[in-house]
Amino acid sequence: MTKSPFTRNTRELNERCRPAKIAGLTGGIASGKTVAAEALKSAGFYVVDADEVSRALTARGTPAEKELMLLFPSTVKKGALDRKALRELISTDESARRKLNAYTHPLIIDEIKKNIASHGTPAIISAPLLFETALSSLCDRIVCVTAPREVRIKRIIERDGVSRSAAYAIISAQIPDCYRATLADYCVPSDADLKTFTAEIVDLFTRIFN
Repeated sequence: MTKSPFTRNTRELNERCRPAKIAGLTGGIASGKTVAAEALKSAGFYVVDADEVSRALTARGTPAEKELMLLFPSTVKKGALDRKALRELISTDESARRKLNAYTHPLIIDEIKKNIASHGTPAIISAPLLFETALSSLCDRIVCVTAPREVRIKRIIERDGVSRSAAYAIISAQIPDCYRATLADYCVPSDADLKTFTAEIVDLFTRIFN
């Protein structure tokens, strides 16, 4: 087997595997997954983003938003769901996180399946909770984007304007990178310069689908 050129990946690309129809892209919050997904979209890949699907399903005035306001009344502000407040709640309250996931995950998974059925394959499912949901079972191959914890904490603080302790709690509420790396087929660190990282991601997915 020819050695993979993806030297920064922790696994080799098995060139004897059949081309994937559906590939997964995952990574913890502030890992660089979104940057990777945008690079893939720009390169012409069809990407279904679980976060975007979730936001659309729970947009203001939707049945899902109304249900979430009933489930989490403390996160309601000015008659609407405060997403930041909900995010902070589930980062520290495990029972609230389980309640949220039990309600939203089936909705998100069903919508993603519909999108792929409508568009066709090849397709990429981008989801931070790929392994925590049934989405991973839909994927022929999975790529995990990783970044050092301190880098992720800094990104969250700069992006969301939260405290260091809040950023740490958000990261800690998700499964660790070492667990994702064990389950994923390929891992790509995002701590390289942007051009190198995005080129590596596009090249890897090109090979996965061919």
